[in-house]
Amino acid sequence: MKIKTVSIILLCILSFPVTIWTFPSKGGLPQSHMVIYDTIIQNEQHLKYPLKFVDSFEDGTGYLSPNGIYPVLNLFGDWRSMGRQYGYLLQHQLRKFHDEISADVMARGIAYQDQVEFATLVSMVYGSEIHQLMDGIADTSGLSRQEVLVLNAGMMLLTGAVLADDPPAACSGIAAWGENTSDDMLVFGRNWDINREAMTHYMKYLGVVVFHPLNGLALANIHPVGNLYLETGMNETGLFLELNNGEQSNNGYDPGAEDTASVLLRVLASSRTINEAFIMLKKTPADLSYIIQLADPYRSVSMERATFGCRLREGKYPGLLATYNSFVPPYPQEWEALINPPPPVSQDPRLANLRNLGNSPEYKGRFNLDNLKKLMDISVKDGGAVHGGTVYQVIAIPETKAIWLRGLDYSDWEKVALSSLF
Repeated sequence: MKIKTVSIILLCILSFPVTIWTFPSKGGLPQSHMVIYDTIIQNEQHLKYPLKFVDSFEDGTGYLSPNGIYPVLNLFGDWRSMGRQYGYLLQHQLRKFHDEISADVMARGIAYQDQVEFATLVSMVYGSEIHQLMDGIADTSGLSRQEVLVLNAGMMLLTGAVLADDPPAACSGIAAWGENTSDDMLVFGRNWDINREAMTHYMKYLGVVVFHPLNGLALANIHPVGNLYLETGMNETGLFLELNNGEQSNNGYDPGAEDTASVLLRVLASSRTINEAFIMLKKTPADLSYIIQLADPYRSVSMERATFGCRLREGKYPGLLATYNSFVPPYPQEWEALINPPPPVSQDPRLANLRNLGNSPEYKGRFNLDNLKKLMDISVKDGGAVHGGTVYQVIAIPETKAIWLRGLDYSDWEKVALSSLF
C-alpha cells in the first residue's frame, strides 16, 4: 500500500444560577427568574440522563455514557494539560485500541513501519493544538509519542487497507428546522460512512471528548478516542458541524495547507455563529475538497469547500438540508471546468432519498428526535441513506446542546447532554 494512495483517500456538572435583576421591556419574568428556570430544566435533563463517573486526573474527569457504553471526557487547561488528562483517563482503552488496530492494519498488508511513516506524514499538516494533545497523551497514557501518532491515524490506515483505490461513498446528513419540525427545535442527523464490517469492532472506542481550552470556547469532539482530528463536533454556543468527503467532486490537493479536520478543532473553539465559522474556513486554505455542514438552533447550511474556493449552499426546500459526498449543482460559472458532476441517482441515490423522505407526509413538518431516529434506520435500498459503509451515526439538537450517538451493529442510541459538560 503506497502512502500517497492512503493520503489521497482520506485525507454531571451543575451550573449555579447567577441572580441578575434585569426586567424585560414588555413584561414577563425578571431575567433572574428566567436564568433559574432554564437552569432547573437543564439540570432535570442531566439527572434524567446521568453520566457515570469513572475517574479524575488533574483537572479532567472521565465518565461513561448513561448506559455505560461510550467513554466521555471533560478536560480543562492548555492543550498539553488536556492531553495529559486524556491520556491518563483513557490509558487502558488507548493501549488496547492502538494494539488492536495496528495489528489489524498489518494483517491487511501495511507494515508497522509504514504505518509510522504515514502517521508522521499526516501529523505534519496538523495545527499546534493536536500536537500538544499528542505530547500530553504520551506523558501519561503509557503509549510512546510514536504510538500516539499511529493510533491517531489508525482509522485512516484501516480505511486505506480496506478500500485501497476505491473511495468510499462516505457520509451524509439531514437537518430540519422551523415549520418543518413538530417542536420548533432544529435536529441534525449525521451518518459517518466508511466500511461497517471492518470497523464495527472498534465502535467500543467511539467516544465524546469535551475540551475547555484556556483561550476559546468549550467544544466536544465525537469520534473514536485517540483519533484527535475533528469530523463531528459541537461547541458551548450550540454550533454543530460535521465533515463529508468531497473528493468525488474535485480531487485537488494542497500539500501546504493545514489538514481540514485539524482546522475544524480551532473553528469550534473560535466561532459562536455559522457566519463566524464560514468566514474562518473561507480565509483558511483547504488541503482537500470537503463538504462541511454547519448548524445552530435556527438553521443549517452546507459549505462546499475545495482547494480553489468555497461557497455556502442552502437547502433546496425551506427548513430542510440534505447532504452527501458531491457538490450539488448548479455551480458558479468559474467552477464548471473544475468540478466532476455528481454520480447518477441510479448509482448514488442518497441525496435524492433524503430529500424525498424530508418532503414525505411522514416527515415534512413532523421532524423531531424520535422521527429522525426512524429516518436514520432506513437503508438506501428502502429509500434512505444507510448502507454497508455506515459505521456510526450522530444526532444533534443545538438548542439543548444534546447529542445521541450509536455504532451500528454495536449499540442503540445513547444520549450525552453536552450542556452538563460545557
